Amino acid sequence: MKKIIIPNTNLECSKFIFGTSGLVRIFTKKERLKILNSAIDKDFSHFDTSPYYGFGASESILGEILKNNQELTITTKVGFYAPGGSDQNFIKMALRKSVGKIFPSVSKAIIDFKIDQANKSLEGSLKRLNRERIDLLLIHEPIIELIQTDEWLTWFNKLISAGKIRYYGLSSYLISRLEKCFSNKNKLFNILQTPDSIDLMESDFLKKYNLPFQITFGYMHSTKKRFPEKSYNNIFNEVMKRNPNGAIIIGTTREKHLSEISNLIETYK
Repeated sequence: MKKIIIPNTNLECSKFIFGTSGLVRIFTKKERLKILNSAIDKDFSHFDTSPYYGFGASESILGEILKNNQELTITTKVGFYAPGGSDQNFIKMALRKSVGKIFPSVSKAIIDFKIDQANKSLEGSLKRLNRERIDLLLIHEPIIELIQTDEWLTWFNKLISAGKIRYYGLSSYLISRLEKCFSNKNKLFNILQTPDSIDLMESDFLKKYNLPFQITFGYMHSTKKRFPEKSYNNIFNEVMKRNPNGAIIIGTTREKHLSEISNLIETYK
């Protein structure tokens, strides 16, 4: 797979990033490890995760892969946290999510933008991921009204100086949340991870600020949902036109789907 330098950074990674939010839908540990190893075999070199995904389970299973693959790079996040903590085993996580369908508060994310909590979360992520440094640390679903920008920038820069992170930034499904961060005089990101689609073109808001597409996500699922008749091949071609220079997150729980995507990627080497 082609490697790129994420625009406006020196961070090199695979053109396509493997997203791990769906790993918790794979019931057995063996199958979760299998899909991650398959992604590595298909030259994915960057993985996106969060302590909220699977209430820590996604980071933990990814950590088992990372400890033997130190050349891989990683994104994780702070700001959104798992109810009950991020060190729950798979059974506890699944039970909490099941009960949460009836009582939403049981599985609802805990939102906390205090530095103490972010620092605690980062240390937990480093441990689960078997890493001494995170390549990209993002504020997950930032709510700028709740964020002390100066304090966060000081913390981020201390982490960079200490060698615990390389870059920092923002990630949200809501463009409005990201754009509100732009009105603050202090820039709270090196990297923006933004939602996008081939029809709604959400990430075009970046053009107003003369910013490039760095990391985008959401293409396949949103397009298939709105245009089920479109083939993956046609969607893929349009995705490559949307973000030709940045990185693109894809995620799947099925080996067959991963192979199909990998075959499409091979045509763009």
